[in-house]
Amino acid sequence: MRDLPPLSVLRARLDSGDGPAFWRSLDAVADSAEFRAFLDGEFPAASRLAAAPDRRGFLKAMAASFAMAGLTACGADGRDREVPYVRQPERIVPGAPLAYASAALVDGFANGILVTTRDGRPLKIEGNPEHPWSRGGTDAFGQASVLGLYDPFRLQTPQHLGRPSSWQGFRAAMMARFAALRAREGGRGLHLLTGPVTSPSLAAQVAAMRRDFPAMRWHVDDPAGRAALYAGTRLAFDRPLETRWRLRSARGIVSLDGDLLDPGPGQVGLSRDWIEARRAAGGRLPLLHAGPVPGLTAAKADRAVPATSADLDRLARDLLAEIGGGTAAVTEGPLAAWREAALAALRDGAVAVTGAGQGPALHALVHRLNVATRSEAVFHTAPVPVLDPEPLAALAEAMARGEVAILVMLDCNPVYDAPGALDFAAGLARVGLKIHAGLYQDETAFHCDWNLPLAHPLEAWGDARSLDGTATLIQPTVAPLYDGRSVPEILAILADAPVKDGRGLLEAQWRREGEDDAVFRARFDEALRAGFVADTAFAPEPVPEPAVPTVASGPAGEGLELVVRPDPTIRDGRFAHLAWLQELPKPLTKLVWGNAVTIAPALAAREGIAQGDVVAVAAGGRRVEGPAWILPGQADGTVGVSLGYGRRLPEQLPDGLGYDAAPLLGAAGPATLARTGRRDATLATTQNHGTMEGHAFVRVQAPGARQPEAATPASLYPPAATSPEGRFRDERAWGMVIDLDACIGCNACVTACQSENNIPVVGREEAALGRWLHWLRIDRYYEGGLDAPATHFMPVPCMHCEQAPCEVGCPVEATVHDREGLNLMVYNRCVGTRACSSYCPYKVRRFNYLDYAGDTAPVQQQQRNPEVTVRARGVMEKCTYCVQRIAAARIDSTKADHAPIPDGAVETACQGACPTRAITFGDLRDEGSRVAAAARDPRNYGLLAELNTRPRTTYLARLRPEEGGRG
Repeated sequence: MRDLPPLSVLRARLDSGDGPAFWRSLDAVADSAEFRAFLDGEFPAASRLAAAPDRRGFLKAMAASFAMAGLTACGADGRDREVPYVRQPERIVPGAPLAYASAALVDGFANGILVTTRDGRPLKIEGNPEHPWSRGGTDAFGQASVLGLYDPFRLQTPQHLGRPSSWQGFRAAMMARFAALRAREGGRGLHLLTGPVTSPSLAAQVAAMRRDFPAMRWHVDDPAGRAALYAGTRLAFDRPLETRWRLRSARGIVSLDGDLLDPGPGQVGLSRDWIEARRAAGGRLPLLHAGPVPGLTAAKADRAVPATSADLDRLARDLLAEIGGGTAAVTEGPLAAWREAALAALRDGAVAVTGAGQGPALHALVHRLNVATRSEAVFHTAPVPVLDPEPLAALAEAMARGEVAILVMLDCNPVYDAPGALDFAAGLARVGLKIHAGLYQDETAFHCDWNLPLAHPLEAWGDARSLDGTATLIQPTVAPLYDGRSVPEILAILADAPVKDGRGLLEAQWRREGEDDAVFRARFDEALRAGFVADTAFAPEPVPEPAVPTVASGPAGEGLELVVRPDPTIRDGRFAHLAWLQELPKPLTKLVWGNAVTIAPALAAREGIAQGDVVAVAAGGRRVEGPAWILPGQADGTVGVSLGYGRRLPEQLPDGLGYDAAPLLGAAGPATLARTGRRDATLATTQNHGTMEGHAFVRVQAPGARQPEAATPASLYPPAATSPEGRFRDERAWGMVIDLDACIGCNACVTACQSENNIPVVGREEAALGRWLHWLRIDRYYEGGLDAPATHFMPVPCMHCEQAPCEVGCPVEATVHDREGLNLMVYNRCVGTRACSSYCPYKVRRFNYLDYAGDTAPVQQQQRNPEVTVRARGVMEKCTYCVQRIAAARIDSTKADHAPIPDGAVETACQGACPTRAITFGDLRDEGSRVAAAARDPRNYGLLAELNTRPRTTYLARLRPEEGGRG
């Protein structure tokens, strides 16, 4: 109803006595097709009355009432009404959890998850142990996705020209437009823009739409995508392929800027493959890495060396030459030493890998390298995403030529994330009709005619494939909180398809032709229960022998190499609205609420750049400014920038955080770096010191070695009540063991703990003061020189010490032990002296300085776990080993006549989230438990055990294979 004047104008006309002008305005609205369509869809009874003889007067009154109430086209569909149960719904037990299998998406790829709900509210994401790709693991993105469901900043109703509208109004406006488009030249001028599509049902829907509109063009916007991987296989094998690895068949991994363990669509499954292969080899699976900007794969490498993209090209060609009996061009220096170790590993059966951040030529070289070594650990399948769409650049060219009449943009934000050279916003101004659908009113939405709210994946039907090809089903776990629709439902409206609801569209895709309805229903319901369609992973495909590319992989010559990567916590900005991820420390820099320009220590020393200095980075005629961060292990001659920040969204969470690196995407030529003379005072980090100063916090040993026996110091205190000699020696003794060799620092455990335990965010200013509230932190330590250090990760929860210093220090006994060895906090006793934090040598206690949870939006409060207290200001908080889950197991044990709690029945949130299963939890007194076996492992040791705190949380030392030891 774009003809309706603003409410303030209507009221002014009435107040001024200009009644005729007021009613003329409403006449135009009452006669509009848009208003009639809205009325028919939202108020059928009123629509019938409008057909009566006094139709005109009735519609005037209706339009006036809408205007004066401020509810123009914002009708409700009854979802906000609450009624009591007359009969108890099947399977719903008040207060009891219920899990639904679904999927969490990263760049369009699926990870299998279980969504835990209580009383109809999704509260927590867990991994789906049955899913063949994720196998029970999750990542930080999946864990935080439940927060996005309750985000009050989500777009809540359709908008037309900046004013509220309705789906009925949108459909009415599109029907005639698209019918004419179909009849005229087969849809010429219609362009569709999406993110990467792995959904079989969505791909089939787009294919059907292209049959109806033969001249329609489909484009993809994927700033953090995998285009280089498919271009590399096209260069090597003459067709795009997915590259996969059987790491258990490998004798090592040679990584040329590989990203096996880094955040992205493959992290959950690939990191599980890596740790299983490493454990099967007894820790003797060396990982050697060379790359420009370190990530998690570099951090977990047994031997790493900084290398620019040009260095990587030379390394790959030298390795190929030496394997073929030739000689290498580079014979001295750290790169030559690393190459000799890599060559030995490849000859011994290692597999070579590279990552999405490198160009097609290096990918082709790596494929050739694996063929030359006859590696059995690598294989190829059909590509998982649909590769038919044209690139974003083709759309920008069409817009510049004025060829785009209608542009439909679904779940993408090209105005923000398109490369700067495309000048996408300017091209968008030349499009006749611009339709945008997204979760938020983002940068692209401000330039569009229609803005449509997308349904969140937790409230919609759909499907998507995992990186192995497994078709994973997405099912709603709650009725839509807002008036959103899924992408398939929006396409069904545009194509005027006979089936328009999400479930019907999904069933139509997976129903076999001629299949009996009962057979299909049983098969489909089983797939919904499992969360995936069985046996849909892609099979290996034979490939020809690849040729050696003649084009160099990376830039060479003068100038700096620009490295643009997705941010490790908010990716390309699609997760920027999730406060948990904004406050999640980035694995290596430990920065929160912003990004930085990373440079090597040697480059910083040469240019006189200090931490926090604002620097200008220019390349390809584009320039951005951001604070400098000196990153150990980064290659000299490179400058790293990360995507996802620099948003300009007034009154929304990401507004004004960090700098926008998207203008530098695809920039050609070398980069320049210059100081601006300013400093950034907003940088916030949770760890300011990264070395162990001679202490053995993280211990490293060779496979098969043992940790030295630690003598138990004498104590002035009596035996703890829960110790073997204490009063409760027959009770359970809960404990945890963390395998530092398996921990990749991915932060999934930190986000899972935050979700499970109602841990609030504190914001950038409070985080900069050290007041962040995470109950679990991951310390990052460097060992060796800053140019090429070893990097270690150490998760640190509460140690639950048997001789707990915090209990001695508390003046009001707010922190006490229970009879099963848990160190507990009694919140209503705590008076905020913070003495316990002073006494704690592990610094794992957090003080709630302010009422961080007090002003949470009502819709966000629905996400809180009812089993965990929401803490007020002025109390200490810390890890509880998820005592609420232990209590639930105790209750089940009591119901079963005090039967023993089976090993594995209690799984902490951090343990369940870990993709590499680095955390083991259970009863230490159960000799057959996994945690007791881990406590007896020769690698087991206690952190600061010399203080005689007797921690219940212990660690397994990190392994360093002799073949891959750092030089």
